[in-house]
Amino acid sequence: MNETQMSEKSRLRYDFLKIRDKIEPSLRHAYSNIILSKIKKLSDYQSSQTVMFYLSYGSEVITDYMINEFLADGKDVAVPVIQNPGDGIMTAVRINKLEECYEKVYGIRQPEFDEEEVVAKEEIDMIFVPGIVFDINGYRVGYGKGYYDRWLEGTDISKRVGLAFEAQLVDKIPSFEYDLPVGRILTEKRVIEIVKN
Repeated sequence: MNETQMSEKSRLRYDFLKIRDKIEPSLRHAYSNIILSKIKKLSDYQSSQTVMFYLSYGSEVITDYMINEFLADGKDVAVPVIQNPGDGIMTAVRINKLEECYEKVYGIRQPEFDEEEVVAKEEIDMIFVPGIVFDINGYRVGYGKGYYDRWLEGTDISKRVGLAFEAQLVDKIPSFEYDLPVGRILTEKRVIEIVKN
């Protein structure tokens, strides 16, 4: 990645974090509920048993009531856990209730690490991925630490679902060999199918 490409990603991160932060909390809740209703209509959600969610932070698409509803639907829900901040390693850990997630790493909630609750990537049917900005080809810009790109390596693109508000979409993001796109993006306005199932 050259300096121009790096600075473009940094600019997108800065600009779209401000855009996302300006969405009124009441609208974020309303839009997140619309996105939840879109997820529940997906045939691969209906046939899934194990799903992985991020624990929403700041102005992200809110996942709390998604997680609660999916647990109530009898799904197994895994969330990311970082044991050693700075080592770039993320693990998927199964939770039984949202209240288990109270520890904070980088300001983000997570449960305690429990080896017995670790979920292998191949067991997960749908992986819901956060981002600050997405493009219509499925590429994303996150917070820049690379945890998701490393963890997503080896997963099927069709399982990766980006959750975003419509205001977070652009036509194109600079992408590099280690950037892993999602196969679908859900916003409050539409479902963008990047990889046809």
